[in-house]
Amino acid sequence: MEEEVPLEKFLELGDRHIEQGDLDRGIYYYNKALKKNLAAPATNLKLAEAYRLKAEKDEKDGKTYYTLAAEPLRRVLKADPRSEAAHDKLVLLEFRTGNLDELTREYGEKAKAGPDAEFYAGYLKRACAMSVMGSEPKKPAFEYTPAPFMKYFFDFMILPGAT
Repeated sequence: MEEEVPLEKFLELGDRHIEQGDLDRGIYYYNKALKKNLAAPATNLKLAEAYRLKAEKDEKDGKTYYTLAAEPLRRVLKADPRSEAAHDKLVLLEFRTGNLDELTREYGEKAKAGPDAEFYAGYLKRACAMSVMGSEPKKPAFEYTPAPFMKYFFDFMILPGAT
């Protein structure tokens, strides 16, 4: 007969592997723990954090891991819509994946109506501020540079005569 492994044991193993830097094994044990209880907020937050660490380590597939990290946070928010830890992490992850516009729209809709309008308005402001910080003016694909003859003509003939 196979012995039933308790949820706490999987969490302990996952924590230990994350502390040692073995993120893949930590993620594996957190997923095993979620098979026992998918709605456990603490486990989902730990899994999201493990995916975030994996994304920061892996430059090539980082965006994929950030996207994977958002899924457990959504589960936490489904169980507890006012979880500040989950909202804070979700805003950061969506910023890193480039999906902050969608989250801003979502917060905007929730801030318009409902009993938690003020709560979501705060996160809407935070998401908007992060989107402004992350946006950089784009350089035009083509910049006009005058032909050398035209440049010298204006610089030495027209502009000196204007004074």
